[in-house]
Amino acid sequence: MEIRNDIMERAEELHQNSLVIDAHLDLAGELYFRRQNKEVNPLREHYLKNLRAGGLNLVVSSVYLRDDQLPEGGLRAALDQISVLLEAIEQNDEEFCLIRDAEGMERAFSEGRIGILLYMEGLDCIGKDIRLLRILWELGVRGASLTWSRRNDLASGCCRADLQARISGGLSQEGIEAVKEMERLGMFLDVSHLNDDGLEEVLKIAKKPLIATHSNSRQVHFHYRNLSDRQMQNLAAQGGMMGLNGCDCIVGCTGGEDPLWMLCRHVEHEASVMGIDRVGLGLDFCDSYTEAEPKYPGIVRKHDCLIDHSHVPELTAALLQRGMSEEDVKKVIGENWAAYFRKVLPKSSFSA
Repeated sequence: MEIRNDIMERAEELHQNSLVIDAHLDLAGELYFRRQNKEVNPLREHYLKNLRAGGLNLVVSSVYLRDDQLPEGGLRAALDQISVLLEAIEQNDEEFCLIRDAEGMERAFSEGRIGILLYMEGLDCIGKDIRLLRILWELGVRGASLTWSRRNDLASGCCRADLQARISGGLSQEGIEAVKEMERLGMFLDVSHLNDDGLEEVLKIAKKPLIATHSNSRQVHFHYRNLSDRQMQNLAAQGGMMGLNGCDCIVGCTGGEDPLWMLCRHVEHEASVMGIDRVGLGLDFCDSYTEAEPKYPGIVRKHDCLIDHSHVPELTAALLQRGMSEEDVKKVIGENWAAYFRKVLPKSSFSA
């Protein structure tokens, strides 16, 4: 998709003068890998320039656990990632800060620092011990999904992005209790990676707005990692949101389709189903994670529709060129997520 120069310039201006939020990046895990690779300050050296170029104000960092770390090593691996992330933020506190509450988020916006909001991409690390959610909360974790694309003690995940299969099975009793405890603590609940049965149950149980941080439209591209129109409508009716995933197999551009065109189709369809106020970004830069792994140093990018955060203005420009208003584009790139987190985060720091 060829973007006009004047529209690209306007998009870049919007990114520097508007709120820009990415609701899903495996930052904690990537930093952990890069520290293993002996990088001294990877948050500054590898991420800061691209985040600033993209005008990012807030990044939601997941803590993702690999299969080979489970079950016994899950808690240790999660704590290792959290520890490395907190150390990296402290090392670069003039540029970054950990977001624990809405007040801190607004302070980061006003100070020009990049906020990092921490959440668990799957709660495999707690097993059946729901009490451990309190410990995660005290460490600064402000949200979680019950599971990644696998079965754990709480719920069943949907299929992986490289597969296409319907996975059945709902929440366990511990999963139901986990949802209730998360809401008591004040954690947001992410339903990306949850299977259809589990999502149906969570929609009935949850009393607070749910989100799908990095899922796309199943109508635009059929994949069980994406959400159906009915699921999106239910999410919106409950006050929830979804973030646009940028991975090619989730977007549906592995057969030569134009990535920007496909990303725009997802945004536009989701907005038509859920309303423009319910759509944001959750780009899930998978190649960035793979590149950070010690066994894949410097791997050639191949799965992301956008190269990195410095290229996100290209999506903004594409949306503008296709006719979306600046007001609506600003909502998609950041204002909607800011409104959601103002609502669900504690107003100021406290112990639950």
